Amino acid sequence: MIKRIAVIDLDGCLCAANSFRLWMLFVYLFSFFSFRWLVFIKLNVYMFLRVYGKLNRVQMKRKILEVTEDAPDYFVRWFVFLLNRYTNARVVSLINEYRQLEMHVVLCTAAPACYVCEYAKRFDFTQVFATPSVSIDGWVENFGKEKLAAIRGFFGDEYVLESVVTDHHDDLPLLLKAKKRMLVSPSSDTLEVIAGQFEYEEI
Repeated sequence: MIKRIAVIDLDGCLCAANSFRLWMLFVYLFSFFSFRWLVFIKLNVYMFLRVYGKLNRVQMKRKILEVTEDAPDYFVRWFVFLLNRYTNARVVSLINEYRQLEMHVVLCTAAPACYVCEYAKRFDFTQVFATPSVSIDGWVENFGKEKLAAIRGFFGDEYVLESVVTDHHDDLPLLLKAKKRMLVSPSSDTLEVIAGQFEYEEI
C-alpha cells in the first residue's frame, strides 16, 4: 500500500525561531550560571573559531553537540518549555489537517535529536528525523539530501510525498519530490532559488 507522507520542517517553520541558536544561547547561559566552566570555555573557543573562519557551520555544530547533547533531562525540558513559545500555530493546524487526511506526518529537521525528540512529543508525528548524536559512527547532519534519504530508509519505496512544509530552499530535494509545497515566511533568497521550479503556497 502506498504511504502518503507530509513532511514538516522545524526551524523557521513549526518553530518560528532557529532552535539551535536558541540551544547554544541557553546552554551558554546555563553553563555560566551553573559554574560549568569547562563547557563555558569550550563554547567560547568554538564561537571564536567560527567567527574567524577556522570552523565551518557543520564543524561548529558538531563541536557544540559534543559538549551539550548530554545535558540533564531537566535542562532539556526547560529548553523545550522555551521552544514551545515559538511554535507556529498555523503549522500546527496543518499537522492536524494532514492527520485527519490519514497521512503519515513526519518531522524532518537538521536540528539535533537531543532536544527535538522531547519537543516533538506534544505532536502526533509518525516519525521524527533529526540530526543524531555525534557519538554515532559516520555521523552526518540531517540536512538536504540526508532528509530525503532518511524518509526513504524508513518508509521504503512505496510512498508519495503529498506535502512538504518548510521555510527554506535547503529542503529543495524534498520540495522537488512533493506534490504540494507550503512555504512558511520564505526569505527572498529562498524565493529566488526556487523561482520557476514548481508551484507553491506561502503561509
